[in-house]
Amino acid sequence: MSTTRNIRVDYIARTEGDGAFDVLIDSNGIVKKASWNVWEPPRFFEAFLIGRKAEEIPEFVQRICGICPHSHHIASLRAIERAMDVKVSNQTVLLRELLHYSDWIMSHSLHIYYLAAPDFLGYESVIAMAGNSDLLPIVENALKIKRLGNDMIVVLSGQEIQNKTSVIGGFTSVPSVTDLRKLQDQLKKMKEFAYDTVKLTNTLASQSPYKDLSRRCEHVALQDVGKYAINEGRLVSTMGLDVPEWDYPKYMIEKHVPECNCKHSIIKDRDSFLVGPLARVNLNFNTLSIDAQKAAKEIGFTTPCYNPFMSIVARSIELVHAIDASIALIDEIGTPVFERPRFSYKAGKSFAATEAPRGTCCHGGQIDKYGVVKKWDIVAPTARNVYNLNKDFEEFIPKLLDLSDEDLTLKCEVMIRNYDPCQSCATHSLKVRLQRE
Repeated sequence: MSTTRNIRVDYIARTEGDGAFDVLIDSNGIVKKASWNVWEPPRFFEAFLIGRKAEEIPEFVQRICGICPHSHHIASLRAIERAMDVKVSNQTVLLRELLHYSDWIMSHSLHIYYLAAPDFLGYESVIAMAGNSDLLPIVENALKIKRLGNDMIVVLSGQEIQNKTSVIGGFTSVPSVTDLRKLQDQLKKMKEFAYDTVKLTNTLASQSPYKDLSRRCEHVALQDVGKYAINEGRLVSTMGLDVPEWDYPKYMIEKHVPECNCKHSIIKDRDSFLVGPLARVNLNFNTLSIDAQKAAKEIGFTTPCYNPFMSIVARSIELVHAIDASIALIDEIGTPVFERPRFSYKAGKSFAATEAPRGTCCHGGQIDKYGVVKKWDIVAPTARNVYNLNKDFEEFIPKLLDLSDEDLTLKCEVMIRNYDPCQSCATHSLKVRLQRE
């Protein structure tokens, strides 16, 4: 006789921040509830930015996340510069792109090898993987490529996590051409490993129990003219959305939901949507580097792809692209010349978006004529994806009901980790409601 099953995991391992999920399956095998609940405590970034000077905002928001600080930093810089009509040089644009790609290299390699690969290979952690002599060389190279991303960040921003050089209007110091060329040499050496990563992740995904799971939903990403979007562009989607990035509050709507310390997002007049590597590759495949496209075609990756578990493959394709783009950017930058950042306060309101490793990252607000912030909005990629992940649960869990509670619990964890969620990033923008009975 069938019985009601309640699957609950209080802590999700190998993700950033704290969250849990609940699945309630009734006696007829109907999924009555499937929800991912982020209970990472809110940090009220939006509230304590009010009253701060504009130049403080990029400094503060990069502390939202230690994994993708530059996504928040650059999005806030660009929103402020547009609001106050600050123009930056082409060199500043290129250095910001290189800084952000450094973050991608560090974060993508972290997720692929440290967080996701153990799931696909049946290990509890990357440390356990290293205990296998066949996998040890792969783990060692994974450490090297992640280290390279961190080294690039140090050269460009002065330290490994929060930057010390990038400010409104430019950079307070620029890297030497010697340091950039050394990074370029290292990038070229790691290119083959990144290329092989595409093949490895495709093998893992094609052999996994999730290879046939697919749910058609709206994918959203930035799209730029003539290049792969990372720091700017128009917001586009697989269902026809095509709007300026600064109009995101009009089209990407947030709503508060019970039991979850981050809001759920929908496209105006539609439903949930996906942001992140898979959405970006689907929408921007033709602007990937030549070798990234080649690697994708060699494994038979075609767009559009709606299997969320192919995100690990999309990340690896982007890893190849990030290395190629970084090599090209260093050539284009040439010998950096110091340009003193200059700006003056001006009243204005604007918004901007970047493509964080995990998806579209949005910032913006209102500044008065004295440069004081009157209002600020922050929406991290994980907050965009929470509702879509719940939709995945509803679609996929009925197909896995023959599993034991233990195995089903693990599969649900894998679903969450597949999104590479940054849970503490997602919890700044809610209203806390306290009810007592």
